[in-house]
Amino acid sequence: MDWIIFGLVVTWLGIVSWFDIRKNEIPHSAWVVIPLIGAGLYRIWQGDWALVLLAVLVAAVSERYRISQAFGWEELSRIITWLPLLFWGAFLSIQSSPLSAMAIIAFWAAWELKWWGGADAVSAITVCLIWPSEIFIFAFLATHLIVVLGFGLVSAIREKKISLHRLPGIPILLASVIFLKISCVFLNQIL
Repeated sequence: MDWIIFGLVVTWLGIVSWFDIRKNEIPHSAWVVIPLIGAGLYRIWQGDWALVLLAVLVAAVSERYRISQAFGWEELSRIITWLPLLFWGAFLSIQSSPLSAMAIIAFWAAWELKWWGGADAVSAITVCLIWPSEIFIFAFLATHLIVVLGFGLVSAIREKKISLHRLPGIPILLASVIFLKISCVFLNQIL
């Protein structure tokens, strides 16, 4: 079952990465929303509803302007209104998966601060729901560090200075998932 899920995730991220590299955007939000719903159902099936609750709350806060317009209540457009719910969701999910809960909040914060695009954040949350383990967080951080150092080294050699680059996040997330699987296979060989 794990290899099937891995294959589905790699296929999905591969397709979405192609769009991200080519056009710097995905053609429709359904490309990330449907997998997020699927990952949420999978996580509930696995028995960790608290992480799904946090992901749902984060998604609701991200859509606070639309929710405010739908209900005609301006207060809902303010992030401060949603903070008690976010704290409650974080409190519940940190007890079962502390690093994954903090990662979901960090992915959302990166989008809110405009460091990431919405598709990048939703895709990262989706993968975090599928593999809510420390090894995924390690693979994610290690892959991003390697990419940042690699591009920094290339710019230092070519331009004689270190430059920050704006890179498409979904292909790096795809590399993180592949690195995660390689790490898991390698660790299973050792253990």
